[in-house]
Amino acid sequence: MEARRGRIRTLAIAMAMATLLSVNWGTVRAQVNESDVPETSVVPSEESAPPRAAPRQVSAAAGHQAGSPAKPEVEPAHAVVKLNNDTAVLAQPDKTSKQIEQAQAGKFIDVTGSTHYFLQVKLKSGETGYIDPAAVELVKPTDKIFTLTSDSAVLEKPNKWSKKLSAVHKGHNVHVIGIALDYTKIRMKSGLEGYVPMSALE
Repeated sequence: MEARRGRIRTLAIAMAMATLLSVNWGTVRAQVNESDVPETSVVPSEESAPPRAAPRQVSAAAGHQAGSPAKPEVEPAHAVVKLNNDTAVLAQPDKTSKQIEQAQAGKFIDVTGSTHYFLQVKLKSGETGYIDPAAVELVKPTDKIFTLTSDSAVLEKPNKWSKKLSAVHKGHNVHVIGIALDYTKIRMKSGLEGYVPMSALE
C-alpha cells in the first residue's frame, strides 16, 4: 500500500514538472519571437503604394538645339560682285538680324550662295554674312546663243525659290544676255527675260 502511494506521488510530481516546463517554454518562445523584431522596425502593409516614376530628364544637347536658331537653306554659288551702294552685312538672312559689318559702295564682295531673299557672302575676316541682292551688280552682261541640253524653268530671279515665268526645252536655242551666279539671264523670242541654270545649257 505504501509502495502504491509512492508511485502515485512520483507520477503527480512528474506531471506537475511537465506542466511547468510547458508553460515556461511557451514564455521563452514568445520572448524570443518578440526580440527578433527591432523596436524601430516598420512592418510593411499588405497594400504598398506603387513606385513613383523617375522624373524625365532633358539632355543638354536637346535643350541647346531647341534654343539654337534654324540653319538657313542656302543654294551654293560663287561670284565676286561689285557693291552699288553701302549696305549692311547681317549675321542671318533676316532684316532684323544683327549687323556684323557695313559694306561700302564700289568695293567687291565674295558671294558664296543665295537664300530666298538674300545673298550669302564671305567677308575678309572669314565670317559669313548676308546682304540684300539689290545692293550689288549681280548680272554680268553678255550676248551669246546657246543650245539647251535639258528642259528648264525660266525663273524671275537667279535662285531656285524664285517664281516660274515660263519654260524652255532641250534642243532649242536660247539668247543669253547675262550671267548671274550659277544662272544665265535669257531673252525669249516673246521678249520675256528670266533666268535658267547654267547646267541646262551646252
